[in-house]
Amino acid sequence: MIMKIDLIKEKANEIAKRMNLEIFDVSMKKIRRKLKLEIIIDKLDGYIGIDECEKFSREIEVYLDEKDIIDSSYDLIVSSPGLDRPLRSLNDFIRFRGKLAKIILKERIENRSVVKGYIENIKDNTIFIREKDGGKLLNIPYTKILRSNLEIDL
Repeated sequence: MIMKIDLIKEKANEIAKRMNLEIFDVSMKKIRRKLKLEIIIDKLDGYIGIDECEKFSREIEVYLDEKDIIDSSYDLIVSSPGLDRPLRSLNDFIRFRGKLAKIILKERIENRSVVKGYIENIKDNTIFIREKDGGKLLNIPYTKILRSNLEIDL
């Protein structure tokens, strides 16, 4: 299954590049004796729409069926990372400056293990977050982040 996923990732990246998109994630799981192939697409200059998901899905499906990459029944799911997308790199923090984020820390900073606030700045591998409640500016070294994601700002 590892070689199959590598072939799928390679073709997905090729299709995404042609559509001015990028691949956020590709995963294949077996659920109740059926494979589920999930491809999450993204773009740097905005948000993914349903039309882009449909077009990408049609293109990758043609490839999968023609090459018979998956030799059993499978479900193909193509989607966007969503409004609450994970922030997986410093570049993600830069890209989403000004947005509300939730950050779970590896160790407590200023007596907090979870921080929710607005991404204000990024400098020297440090994320500057303005707390949503209280407005305090926190400096969080990127290496201290366990995981993080955008939050929907209501």
